[in-house]
Amino acid sequence: MNIKKYSIVLCVVIIAAFIMLSCGGDDNKWIAKIKGDEITLGELNALYYAQQKSMYNDATNAEIDRRAADAQEVAKNPTLDKKEFLENVVRQRLVYNKAIEEGVHKNREAEALIQMAKEAVVVGYFIKEKFKDQIEVSDQEIAKIYSEQRARFKGAPVDEAEKYIRQQMMQQKLQVKLRELVETLKEEGGIKRNLDLLEKKDAAKMDENEPASDKTSKEAVKAESGK
Repeated sequence: MNIKKYSIVLCVVIIAAFIMLSCGGDDNKWIAKIKGDEITLGELNALYYAQQKSMYNDATNAEIDRRAADAQEVAKNPTLDKKEFLENVVRQRLVYNKAIEEGVHKNREAEALIQMAKEAVVVGYFIKEKFKDQIEVSDQEIAKIYSEQRARFKGAPVDEAEKYIRQQMMQQKLQVKLRELVETLKEEGGIKRNLDLLEKKDAAKMDENEPASDKTSKEAVKAESGK
């Protein structure tokens, strides 16, 4: 490659890199502030696409954008409008920050719920990503369900009914994959359960909650039988 051609290629690469950096730069800019707590454009987009994809199982960012440009879709799901979605995030963040201020996240019950929610989200995302290329819903399957349940979709546009059926069938097939994975992991071993301890704890709680009159009656029966 001669110097002239090399210079041209280098200029093109630099310009392309500059454009990419300029476009990506907005991600770090704040789009909302709540008492100094900033929500950046990048954070908003990450939250937006994550939530929308959880609602539309097989959607890509481009598919979400197409839905957001459709007034009928937005009427059915107002959070497709990013301004509306931002307001939802702001409202939730206001309450969340207040809850953190008051230390609710340190409550043992709250910690347990947070952990359960975290595990459920991680498992759901993992299963979807792991098996998404292994699961297909054919047009024949959709047509069969639509034919069998036509009355259920009375008044709904056919394409909307088919999308709904596809999403439901995808979920069902993912659940099958989840069960199969659980059984495989069980076979690998490593699971131990101390059920005796659980039974002792349950018995102790039942004894604590037993009315005093019942306890007295039981003690009297024992004393009488011991004579």
